[in-house]
Amino acid sequence: MKWDYTCKYCGIDTKKGKDNFYGVTEELWNQYGVGEGMLCLGCFKKRLGREFTKEDFVPCVLNYFVNPIVKDIINPTEEERKSLWKKNN
Repeated sequence: MKWDYTCKYCGIDTKKGKDNFYGVTEELWNQYGVGEGMLCLGCFKKRLGREFTKEDFVPCVLNYFVNPIVKDIINPTEEERKSLWKKNN
């Protein structure tokens, strides 16, 4: 099965660039996400109806190292980054 990376709201290709790969808590995705589909970060924020907080995002490589927008929101400490890196390597 081919995965569709198109944002279900605005139609952009979410696999272009690094800004649209992120992981939010299961609770948030179940309430504001689109099930198995994709949402760009901007459209997810619109659905959420508020600014993101650190607590909205799960600790994962995408959030801590890849997505510069989410990384700025989370602002992980050096200890948090090292701990996550060790878990994934």
